[in-house]
Amino acid sequence: MIFKCKICGGELNIERGQSIVECEYCGVKQTLPKFLDENTKRMYDRANSYLMHNEFDKAENIYNQILFADKEDADAYWSLVLCKYGISYVKDPKTGRYVPTCNRTYYSSIFDDENYKNAIKHANEEKSELFKADAKTIDDIQRGIIAISKKEKPFDIFISYKETGSNGGRTKESIAAQDLYEKLSAEGYKVFFSRITLEDKIGTEYEPYIYAALASSRVMITVCSSKENIESVWVKNEWARFLSFAQKDSTKTILPLYFDMDKSDLPDEFAHLPSYDMKAEGFEQDLLRGIKKLIPLPIMEKERREKRKKLFKKIGIGTAACFVVAAICMIPWFMKLPDYNAAMQLYYDKNYPEATWAFDELGSYRNAKAMKDKCERSWRKSLANTVANHFALGSYYITQNNTIDEFNLKKGTANQKIEMNEHGKIVSIEAGNEDLCALYEDGYVYNSNNGDHADASDDLNGVIQISPVFNQTFVALTSNGKMVFGDMDYKNDNASRNDKWLADIAKWDNIIFFDYYRDSLMEDAAIVGVKSDGKICAVSYSPEFHSSVGKAKFNYEEGISNFYDVKCIDVSVNASISDQQLFLNIVALTNHGTNIPRWCF
Repeated sequence: MIFKCKICGGELNIERGQSIVECEYCGVKQTLPKFLDENTKRMYDRANSYLMHNEFDKAENIYNQILFADKEDADAYWSLVLCKYGISYVKDPKTGRYVPTCNRTYYSSIFDDENYKNAIKHANEEKSELFKADAKTIDDIQRGIIAISKKEKPFDIFISYKETGSNGGRTKESIAAQDLYEKLSAEGYKVFFSRITLEDKIGTEYEPYIYAALASSRVMITVCSSKENIESVWVKNEWARFLSFAQKDSTKTILPLYFDMDKSDLPDEFAHLPSYDMKAEGFEQDLLRGIKKLIPLPIMEKERREKRKKLFKKIGIGTAACFVVAAICMIPWFMKLPDYNAAMQLYYDKNYPEATWAFDELGSYRNAKAMKDKCERSWRKSLANTVANHFALGSYYITQNNTIDEFNLKKGTANQKIEMNEHGKIVSIEAGNEDLCALYEDGYVYNSNNGDHADASDDLNGVIQISPVFNQTFVALTSNGKMVFGDMDYKNDNASRNDKWLADIAKWDNIIFFDYYRDSLMEDAAIVGVKSDGKICAVSYSPEFHSSVGKAKFNYEEGISNFYDVKCIDVSVNASISDQQLFLNIVALTNHGTNIPRWCF
């Protein structure tokens, strides 16, 4: 039987039953599979050819097909090990013998690999010894690669592209990638670009540095102009490995870039990823903005900061006198820079409440005031209520033009006095018995009944979220994380107004949003605030128990302590006259997807 060498492709003349052979052309000793039929032999020849040409994914697919037919084929299991670690054989110029090299590196040991264990399990003694010896060689190579990679400085960005075309010259991708490399480097990012990064390395030593860059980079940019190039062996090897890293590390992201090709020709693995057309208008600005969100503080900026710190340490007493004035002026700037970067990260993470407070703490530092306003607006928009309904007042909605219109089935007129003005667009609305309140994008609140601010107090500046009217009382969350409430009609002597049950909300702090309950007759009500740490605060009201509400409200204090890491929440109130108890019903969803249903009473 004739079988082709998996190292050099030379023909091996073997006898049936033979399990190990040494190739007369390359001198590599290798195991031989057990052949059940001619079809299996052809599958092995095809898979081994892919393996020899470093097309590991294609080879892996065929070996798996072989195992589907025979789950005890030791050679197929071992071949999958070779695919996983990207084993290819290179001729040593000194000895003339072929030696293995690793094109794919993993921190995990080859001896823990399940395919390796299965290969040993199903191999005869002779094969098993050869597998173990080769595995030891591969493990030593892996350890050497990891040792070198650990000494390398980390990268921000890895650019993956095809360097050489079929004509032996540079590809269009190579030129486009270099342009990106230069622009991103100018922005302070540490970029892996093989043409430059590896120019002082020898070919056989590429893997440690590629592996180190893949492992450390937060972002991979793939540049391609054809389906053929993006799926070429070495390009696919890079982005497939990076995707593997990204599955275990959510901070890693691939950004596919393409030109002179259809987006549909990108690999299926990229279907869920945002891609960029490099010839689209504003492409570079969009790409850079996206990268800055993913990596707000580049490595090179960190290095420059460290150099400045070292420089300051080197300044002695004698020379420091020359810089004392400048130093005094600059110290506050440098001291606040980490806080500023932290605030920017909160903004990029869409944690608008804490970003607002962080920028507020920075005062006039850099553009902190403008960023605080930007965070406030994003926070306000995220909590917006675009539909308001009341059985007597009517039903209303915010239009695409950010004005207020009424629903045909339940028309009202309360919206006619509310329009866009110097306060900007209307982002949220709530309805009361006689009042339609509108929250503008700058935090101003307008009351349709009074034609003015819902409350004359300065406490209502920078409102983030509003509630419907409780009897004659207005409730709001402001940008400092505080809850406020006040008289809608400026009738402080109105005997029917009752807001004493709300007194405790003025003591709450670090509130990021609140939920409310109010029945149609304003009989029962509740306010539940969610704090930045995911815990909640609550107050409730029922006219039947208002005279003894202190007793009722303290009954659910222990219940609300069970809520943690709250992402969203819903609340209702039930009053049991016979039991003389006030029930506060709450259900919540945590940031980790856990449901917390409770009734607190």
